[in-house]
Amino acid sequence: MNETFITLSIKNFLKKNNYLIIQCLPPGGQGGLHFKVKSRPMYPDIIAFKDGVMIVGENKPSYSESDKVKLKELLDSEDLLRKGQEILNDYSKSHKLSFRKIEKIEIFLGFAICSIFPQDGINFFHVNQDGKVTVLKG
Repeated sequence: MNETFITLSIKNFLKKNNYLIIQCLPPGGQGGLHFKVKSRPMYPDIIAFKDGVMIVGENKPSYSESDKVKLKELLDSEDLLRKGQEILNDYSKSHKLSFRKIEKIEIFLGFAICSIFPQDGINFFHVNQDGKVTVLKG
């Protein structure tokens, strides 16, 4: 299972669950939307929004401790909600959508199913061979 399959499976899962896909980057791609983590830009693979909740995540073929650490730093950053709202406002304006307020941001790491369980407030999006996504809350 490769990162492209993981990313497309999660994107399809989010679309089926009525999330607005703000950014979905293919492996190796560089998007324009980013957050700052310790003064360095972080370009998430997926940014989506639904019902006041923005989700931000990274995808890998298998669990990545370094990405989990990076996502935890993002989750703990003081600027997260402000920057998320700025991203959503810009997206809404450019797509002529009504503006919405973010009530919370959830962070996820997407990868093939394994026996590691979520922790530190990071959700896991497990993807099976058929592309089915299971969400485990951190």
